[in-house]
Amino acid sequence: MTIQEFIKKCSSLDSPIGDLANDILGDKNFPLSKSEKEVVEYLDFETKRGGTNSTFQEFLAEYRKRNNKTLKFILNYLKTNNIKSLEDANQKGIAMPYVETCGNIIKIPVGNNFPETVMNDLRELEAMNEKWEEISDGKKVQSHMLSNPNINDGMNISFCCQKMQFEFLLSLVD
Repeated sequence: MTIQEFIKKCSSLDSPIGDLANDILGDKNFPLSKSEKEVVEYLDFETKRGGTNSTFQEFLAEYRKRNNKTLKFILNYLKTNNIKSLEDANQKGIAMPYVETCGNIIKIPVGNNFPETVMNDLRELEAMNEKWEEISDGKKVQSHMLSNPNINDGMNISFCCQKMQFEFLLSLVD
């Protein structure tokens, strides 16, 4: 499903995501014939400007759940292992506190079952749900749903995330 098809599908929903989809369909400047990356960048910019970026992030996450095999894999792992909080993830050994600017290191074991699209998928996911998190010295650090995702040890999908980002990820589990 393309992002344009997903927008049309969502336009029938009676929800903030449906309202956003209808606003997008009514946008005379919407880059309908552009690439997915250009569409996402346009919508991210416009919704930040218009104050609806949190709704856009939910919309984008729902779209990625349908098309991003690595996100499906991660969400399935969290569901299968009954991980409902960062504390659960710590107890089950897939999360551990790291430097404050990073938050926690999360390692989702995959063995040799990496989705074939893992590298492109991780790039898409890293750019999602950008938030600023205040740390103990009063400074703010930029956090994403998955910050600095990688597969460097060949056995895990590893990424950093703040607690609020992990909670957003968990909110996507069906």
